Amino acid sequence: MSDLTVKVSWNGDLKFTGLNSAGHETVLDGNKQAGASPVEILLEAVGACSAVDIVTILEKQRTPLEKLEISVGGDRHNPEPRYFTDIEMNFDVWGEGLKPEKVAKAIDLSIVKYCSVYQSLRKDIKFKTGFRIHAPGAEPSGDYQIVELSA
Repeated sequence: MSDLTVKVSWNGDLKFTGLNSAGHETVLDGNKQAGASPVEILLEAVGACSAVDIVTILEKQRTPLEKLEISVGGDRHNPEPRYFTDIEMNFDVWGEGLKPEKVAKAIDLSIVKYCSVYQSLRKDIKFKTGFRIHAPGAEPSGDYQIVELSA
């Protein structure tokens, strides 16, 4: 049996419910009316996977993190199959005294070494990442600093 299993049930039209082993449900909809589409869920998954890593890495470095938001976008091949050709992840990080080099290193480690969702994607996807650091409570602004991934 597999290490990890989920169940996906069809609810009519292009609506589905995903159920994980802990009993948590995810609503999916190919028409994006009742829930996210499967490809949006994939982008959410790579963002959330990287977020878990980054929070863990920065906590281990005793780097104070107040808030983290990740915007993930992608371009898809046309015609079918509509796989991703490009994915861009932009990280907005809030905290007092955050050092850009530590944030960049955490992002690099997440994507290159730890994020199992990213590691499960096609290797020919062009992947771009950037980040901005904000003072606690500040509104996001400014240009993203590009992170040159180590691999």
